[in-house]
Amino acid sequence: MPSNTSSGASTPTQTPEPQTVPPLDTIQIANAAKRQAWQQLKPQRNGDIKELMGVGEKKRGLMLASRLHTPTLPIWRIVLLTLGGTLNSGVLIAGGLTIMFGGPGGALVAYIVSVVILYLVITSLMEVGSRMPDDVPYYLIGTRVLGKTVGVALAWSFWLLWIVVLVYEMVAGGFIIQFWLPDVDRAVWCAVLLIACIIIVVIDSRLYSTAESSLTLLTIGALVAGIIVGSLVAAGKLGDHKYAFENWEAKDGPFVGGLWGFVGAAIFANFSVNGTETVAIMALKSPSRHSRKMTPIAVCGAIALLLLPSIFVTGLVLSPADPWFEKESFDSAEGASLTYLFEKAGIMPAAHVINALLLLSALLDCCVGLYVSTTILQDLADRGLAPKLVQSPKDRDQALSPYSMGVCCILALGIWALTFIRMESAVVLLAGIIGVSGIITWSSIAIMHFIVRWSKRYRHIEDETAYRSLLFPMGPALCLFYEVGVMVCLLITVGLVGFDIDLFLFITLGLFIFLALIVAAAIAQRLGYCRC
Repeated sequence: MPSNTSSGASTPTQTPEPQTVPPLDTIQIANAAKRQAWQQLKPQRNGDIKELMGVGEKKRGLMLASRLHTPTLPIWRIVLLTLGGTLNSGVLIAGGLTIMFGGPGGALVAYIVSVVILYLVITSLMEVGSRMPDDVPYYLIGTRVLGKTVGVALAWSFWLLWIVVLVYEMVAGGFIIQFWLPDVDRAVWCAVLLIACIIIVVIDSRLYSTAESSLTLLTIGALVAGIIVGSLVAAGKLGDHKYAFENWEAKDGPFVGGLWGFVGAAIFANFSVNGTETVAIMALKSPSRHSRKMTPIAVCGAIALLLLPSIFVTGLVLSPADPWFEKESFDSAEGASLTYLFEKAGIMPAAHVINALLLLSALLDCCVGLYVSTTILQDLADRGLAPKLVQSPKDRDQALSPYSMGVCCILALGIWALTFIRMESAVVLLAGIIGVSGIITWSSIAIMHFIVRWSKRYRHIEDETAYRSLLFPMGPALCLFYEVGVMVCLLITVGLVGFDIDLFLFITLGLFIFLALIVAAAIAQRLGYCRC
């Protein structure tokens, strides 16, 4: 009893004074550790692509390999990277086709909707990607969210998509060179393009980075010049006719074909911006919350600022019923809508400039298709999702496996050989596969956004490095509704217009390929040939 009294009396004098600064709680400690880790990663993120791609010191990846893993890039650089491919395919190739299907109004609305949906997809992918480990590349996110079978099918589909892009650019390149040398078989030029891109990728892929930036600036310059010239032609200041809004006031009006015409225009508008959603992965590498927020706005705003005026001006001059659409291919200068505007203005040499831009674009896109498809196949093999033969080389001074590149080239040549069955419709068919694959990819991103936001599995990942889309749930819901709606309308079109083999394959081949990949992934996992 005395001891208890003594200890009770001495307790106030022996207890130290309470600390004036309260200790950090668990969340603050976690956030502080996260910030410290983020700062430690900044040198790596600002370093060479080789650090993230796992290749040697002497080999650098193509800038568009950033669609797999990417260092930190400023917003203007990200915008420049995305504008090149979008403007080349969106205006120089697909611009006239959208007007042919949907009319001037339908084409303009299709591109407006595509840019809006693109913004929603980018923000959805940013939120999904911010809750994934850093070692999970973009094309394998589906394995963590949608399940192994569908996720593996999406990864294989993404790899196959780049093979199709490679073939598409090879075929398009053959048409482009025939503009100058019509007597030489286009198959020769397709083979020359493939050999050239192999040499560029194997010797020094840094050539692509410099050429890509130059091509983008040249394309922007040509596009701005086309908008100015087209406006003068429509106003009657150039050429021998004043167009004004006569194409909008024609018999069929600005929306040719109604809903079905818009759907046809939408598939080519989607083709123009497919792949741009991968800027979400680039944006997530930025340590600045403001940069992550502004990147989607900057990218979509730049695309809209250049793409929409060009389509609008082209629609003022080019009528959907114009004989100009009776072309064998739209991938040379003869089929580029910008060339049409310059011809109406009486500037005939512009066709050679546009054709040179298209040829350089085809060559560089071939390099992208070969490099990215080879890298993806290596990564899939390293993760047990492809045969071990095509794994990354053990020599870190060797960036690409010759076996992996050989498989990609052989598959590309096989698909290319099939195009000779119907060479006239091969380019449009390949564009349809790319467009439908984009619809499937964007729909899966919207679904993953719902799962990530509502699933308890991902709710604990909430700090300043995680991105939250302000448009949820309306954003992914609108995206999913639009993409599924376009796909359903395309399938209905097959039944309404009667059976046409070109139209049937254009609409359904990409869907059939994806379904076949799901079945193949399920069988491979069941037999133990594929692990995640």
